[in-house]
Formats: sequence, C-alpha cells, structure tokens
Amino acid sequence: MTYITGFERLLNIEEDGGKGHHLKQLTAFGFNVPEGVVVGASFYRENYPAPPAFTYEDEAKLGEQCEEMAEKVSSMPLPEAFASELREHLHRFPAETRYAVRSSSTYEDLAGAAFAGQHETFLNVTADEVAEKVRECFASLWQKHAVLYRRYQGFSQEGASMAVVIQRMIAAETAGVAFSVDPVSGNLDYVLVEGNYGVGESVVGGEAVTDSWVVDTSQGRIVERRVSEKEYYVVPAERGVKTRLLPPEYRETPCLSDEQILEIAGVAKKIEREFQTPQDIEWAYADGRLYILQARPQTTIPPRFTRDESAERFPEPLTPLTWSYVEDAFNASLEHSLRLMNVHLPTRPWFALRNCYVYGNQNAVRLLALNKPIELRTVDTLVDELTFIEEKFRWVMELPNAWMRDLDTYLIRVGKLGAVSFDGFSAPDFQRYFKELFSTAKEYFLPNIAISMTQGFLTRTLFEYIAAVKGDLYEAQTMLKQIITASGTKTGQINRELYELAKEAKRTPELMSLLAEGGKRALAGLDRFPDFAASFRSFIDNYGHREISFDYYKPTWAEAPEVVLDLIHLAATSGKQEKAGKKEKLGKMVSLKATQELLELSPKPLRYFVNELVRLTLTYTYIDDLEHFQTTRVNLLARRAVGALGTKLVNAGQLTDPYDLFFLVKEELESIDSFELSTEMREKIALRKEAYLRAYEQEPAWDLTKEGEGMPTGENDGEESEGLLRGIPGSPGECEGVIYVVRGPEDFANMPDQAILVARTTNPAWTPLFYKAKGLITESGGPLSHGAVTAREVGIPAVMCVRGALKRFKTGERVRLDGRRGHVHRTSVQTRTPAS
Repeated sequence: MTYITGFERLLNIEEDGGKGHHLKQLTAFGFNVPEGVVVGASFYRENYPAPPAFTYEDEAKLGEQCEEMAEKVSSMPLPEAFASELREHLHRFPAETRYAVRSSSTYEDLAGAAFAGQHETFLNVTADEVAEKVRECFASLWQKHAVLYRRYQGFSQEGASMAVVIQRMIAAETAGVAFSVDPVSGNLDYVLVEGNYGVGESVVGGEAVTDSWVVDTSQGRIVERRVSEKEYYVVPAERGVKTRLLPPEYRETPCLSDEQILEIAGVAKKIEREFQTPQDIEWAYADGRLYILQARPQTTIPPRFTRDESAERFPEPLTPLTWSYVEDAFNASLEHSLRLMNVHLPTRPWFALRNCYVYGNQNAVRLLALNKPIELRTVDTLVDELTFIEEKFRWVMELPNAWMRDLDTYLIRVGKLGAVSFDGFSAPDFQRYFKELFSTAKEYFLPNIAISMTQGFLTRTLFEYIAAVKGDLYEAQTMLKQIITASGTKTGQINRELYELAKEAKRTPELMSLLAEGGKRALAGLDRFPDFAASFRSFIDNYGHREISFDYYKPTWAEAPEVVLDLIHLAATSGKQEKAGKKEKLGKMVSLKATQELLELSPKPLRYFVNELVRLTLTYTYIDDLEHFQTTRVNLLARRAVGALGTKLVNAGQLTDPYDLFFLVKEELESIDSFELSTEMREKIALRKEAYLRAYEQEPAWDLTKEGEGMPTGENDGEESEGLLRGIPGSPGECEGVIYVVRGPEDFANMPDQAILVARTTNPAWTPLFYKAKGLITESGGPLSHGAVTAREVGIPAVMCVRGALKRFKTGERVRLDGRRGHVHRTSVQTRTPAS
C-alpha cells in the first residue's frame, strides 16, 4: 500500500492531517507553496499501538505515561518497505535539497483547535535524517502538553493519529506570519503582517522582537507600522537552524519593503476567500519570491458590535427580561446550528445589549457570508462534486422532517402551558412554570437558526446556479423570484384570511364607518355585527399569539385586538388587495413553468440535483416563516405568566404595574420565592424602567467601536447633502409623495392611501400597510429584509437603511424616492399632516 502522496494529490484531512491537507489545498488553489510530500496518517494507525488509559488526575503519573508512549513510538524502526518508498520520493528532489519535516496531526489546524506548537517541527533536515525526524514527529503525538490539549478540546486520545509533511526547505531572507483579519482590532478589512530576517522560527516561536504592520486591504494602504529594534534572527546551519545576532545596521531597519507588505496582505485575503474563513498564514521571501508555508483557520476574532443587522430584527429598545431569555435561547441555538452545519465561527458573542438596544456582531455576519457551502465555479465542476455534495449535506434533506416531527411535541407542550390557570399559584409554582416554559421554547428553538441560515444559502446557491446556466444576472433574479413564489408562507395565509375579513366588512357600510373610527372604538361596538364579530374572534383565537413587537413586554394580537381591526380597515380601504390575490393564485403556475425551464437548461446529470435544490429552497422558505410563527406562541404565554405574577405583587403592594417585572433579568425573576420584593429589586426595576423609557427618546449609536460619534455619515448611511439622503436600494422604481411616519401599531389607523411609509423596520404583521403605501423608507434592513421583499412583491419603490429616518422625516413632508439607486430627495414640507 502507498502511504506517501505528493502535494498535487488531495486526500481528506483524516489521511493528510490538518497541516498536510491545507498545504495540498493551497497548492491546488495555485499559491506558491514549496513542493513536498505527506506521509499519510493511515501509516501511523496501522503500525503503532493504541495509547494507555491516561491518569489525568495524577500529574506525575500522566507525565510518565506520556514519556513511555512517546519512547515506544520513537524507538520502533520504520518498516523497510516504507523506508524504501520514502527514499524513492526524496530521490525526486535535487541531492542538495534540505527539508522541513513537520507534524500534521489529524486534529491540528482545525477551525476550532489550532494545536499550534503542540507537535514537533524540524527545519533544514538532510535527506539522510528525514526518516529519523518522521519517527520523532510520530512520537510528539504523545507529548504531555499535546495530550492535555486534546483533552481540553474534547478530542479522543484513541482517535488521535499523525501524518507528517516533508517539504522543501526555503532558505528565507525574511519570514513571518500574517493574519488575514487583525486579531487585535477585529477589523475584517485589516491584515496583520509580522516578520523578521531569516527563517520564520523567530516569529512563530513568539520570543523574538519582530516588525509588524497593519494593512487596510479595502484601501490598499499600510495604516500602522511597528518597526522594532530586533536583536537576533534564525538561519539555517549545517544541521538544523541556529540563532544569530543581527548585524547592527539591520536591527532598526524594516525587514520588508512596502511592496512586499502589500503583496503579503493581498495574498492573505486571497487565501481567506479560498478557504472561506480568516486564516493564520506562514510566509517567507527567498530570491524575491513570496512563498506560502502554511495556512490554518484563525480561531478567535474580536466582535464588532453595530446596529447594521440588529436594527432590522430589534428596531426598538428591549426590556431586560425579554432579552435575558432570548439571548440564552439564541446562543444555545447558534452553537447547536453551527455544529449541525459544520460551520466554524471564530467570533462571539452574536449579540449584545447596550442602553436597551440590541447590537449585532457584524464580524459574525460578514464571516458567515464568506462561507459558501457549495463552491459553484462552473456547471461542469458541479457534476464532479455531486457525490460529495449529497453526503456532506444529507442533514439539509433530513432537518425539515425532524423539525416537523418535533414541532408536534412543542405544540402539545405549549397547549398544556396555555391551559394553565394561575389562580392559587404560589411563588414557587410560578418559578416551575417559568422554567418549563423556557425549557420548552429553548429546546424547540435549537435548530431554528440553522433553518434560517440554510434557507439563505439554498437561495444564494439556487441564484448562482441559475446565473451560471442563464448567463445573465437580471434574468437569474427574475427566474429565482418566479420559482420562490410557490413556497407559500404562514404569513401569506394569515394575510389572506385578514383580507377575507376585510371583504366581509366592506359588504356592510355601517361596519366600515365604525372601523374608520379606529380599532379601539370599533372593538367596543363590534357586537352590533354578530357575524363579523364571530369571524373576527375565530381569527384572534387562531392567531392571537402574533406579535406586535419582538418584546414580550408588548401585548400580542390577543391582548390588543384593536390593532387587527385597524389592519382590516387598511386592507378594506386599499385598492391593491385584488392584485395581491391574483398574484397568489398565479404563483404556483409561474413557479412550475420557471422550474421546468431551468431543468431543460441543465445538463442531464444535474437535473435531479437541481430539482432537489428547488424543492429544498421552497421547503426551507416555508418552514423559515413557519418556525417564526410557531416561536411567537411563547410571547403570549410569557406575557400572561409574568403579568399574573406581577398582579399578585401589585395586590401585595410591591408593584404599581404588573408588567414592571420585565425590568428584571431572568436570574432575578427566577429568584422570587414569595410575593414580596426586596428594596434593592424594586430600585433596580425603577432605574431600568427609567432607562428603557429614556432609550425611546434617544438615537442609539450605530457602531459601538465608534461610540460618541453618533450617527455615521458617508455613502449608503443616510448622509444628507442638498436635500438628498442616501440609503440602500430595496425595491426598484420611482415615486413622489407625502411622508407618513409609523412608529408602531398605534399609528396604523390613520395611514392615508398612497402615502410614503417611513418606519424603523417592518414585520409580517405590517403587510397590509404596504397595500396603501406608495413607497417605503426604513431606518434599517437591506435588499433581503421583510420590508424590501414585500415592497418588491407589491410593486412599490423602497429605500432601506436611511439612518435616523424617524427623526429626519416628519409626517406631511413631501419627498421623491428612487428605489433603484437608494436615494430620497426632499421636495417640500407641508404644514398640515395628511390625517389632519
């Protein structure tokens, strides 16, 4: 059996080990990698004994066990057949070649575990010494620090194996490392380059003084220079390497030119794009050429908290209690989902709460966007990868069925919790209820982030495939939209039922007059219309958990049915509802035709794959909406339970508002063991409520790395110049009209027909507003946000992410929208509002 392969033959990481596998990938990607070979890990597995059961609780004993195991491995001679194969490979190199012999454990250089420095590397090795150094690499698998590192990382000792890289040694003039993302600032556009004269050991070892630079690759310039007084460097010796003092004239001289620094930074970003994750790279210059000696994933990157993503999902301040429960469940789901998807995310956490506003880790968003589960280079290469794709993404096909099965359990548990009466509950009874409710929600939510992420990557992959076969991005966008129209959503179903109620209302002029007076007044007089009232109550029974706000602090439709009556009135007075209904009916037919066209354009070997890709995209689009609909069932239960406990505390004279408990955090709420609150807890509630109400009056900083700077200015961020504001294109088209600012459901009732809707963001419950709107402006979101997608569906222009829009615009002001360019032009200001 052949155990040794050249860099040109790519095997899996279980055979080549982490280092060897990445070097082969770098070679395949076309980077300048010194040639070499890899001794496969299967040789180690088949020729060396299993480790003992290590005694971790006894340091001395563990040390002895590791030494014995390493000695056993290093003393075993290599089989003659293998030694002969090794000599044959080395004879292909020039006789004077020196080698770097490097350990390549099957566990090292992984996304979550670098194993940096845990195993042996030998530099400047002669051909005669290679076999001995291979044995020493094998033995280094059992060094005590490597054994402990594996245990800390959760790896099995029995599963550990070792490949060995044997690579042509570069007699470097300068060498060092580069991080494709600056690990200090966390700025994803910054590359950190560190180097010294000689070979890279003085840099990699971390003990020598080195030079370093930070390069802004978006601008192509060096933004930081740290040229140090270097003391020594490492150079090749007759055998191995040695440390020498630097000549005085080199000590304060930068070891790299600006051109070399920029070249390293550019190559680092190319490597990052190929591996689809930030990289820790070893490089060397020799004879004026840049060599890449190694690349492995960066394991940690600092977060960068901004409102870029979270402003869409969390537009308003959140109460501490809601956030503490949501954050716990979200973090659990994120870790579960990343494991399920086999995706490494080197930055945590995803969200943070500052001044009652939620900030998202924009580094996490951008790094996940780098990840392309299917690299669609050409249609032909896709044919070759079909078997690999099917095996790697089997979980994508299995998850919808598993999720639907588990949904039944969740709904049964939610039904039981919803039937509970809180009369006679003691404080411990409430605690048991809270724990069961949170446990139910958290367990159900575990795979839901994976569903959302998968829906995104399936949609992107389908678009890229359509673009590849159509050869035109605009035609690809059109076909993708046609195909996805057949997905159907729970939100669409709810909106159709709401429009049926609107049709029913339109048949009774007296009822329409009542609805025109506003939801609250209409609710009080609804009994005069018993048939409509019965239909309306049935609608609320089915969808009363639908949220008005993400925050559990805010009532749902069941507790604020007047909001739904306002939506019904909006739908009844909109002239676009029939158009929406017709589009719904035609959707499946259009989708089927577009899918058939795509299959006809596809090569025969790909047609089953393409059909499955379409099917899964539609499936995930549907369940992504459905999981949100089902998740919000918790909102109503959480609010009811907190309100019931709060009412008992109000009756006991401990609170003035039962929902003030939302100004505690999860741990504090769950510590209440009687209907009496401590003075400290009441003070916390008062202070936090004050801060929460104050947050509504403040514009949150957009980027926490630039705190104190207020709203940023610049392209696509709401900058205003001579009446022009720039945002992000959301839906094409142009229109001119009068602004109507909607801060929340309380503003629904008075929205005039053909107004330009301005909001922080929108959610599915706001959809009827779009059928009265002439255009849309939001403070947050992008082309894939709810607002943009819905605007495109109903055919109105939309400009997204105009920062501070609610403060910049006033109801009654006249503007002109250009949705294709993302521009808003002020034209004039009216003195009277449309509703006045």
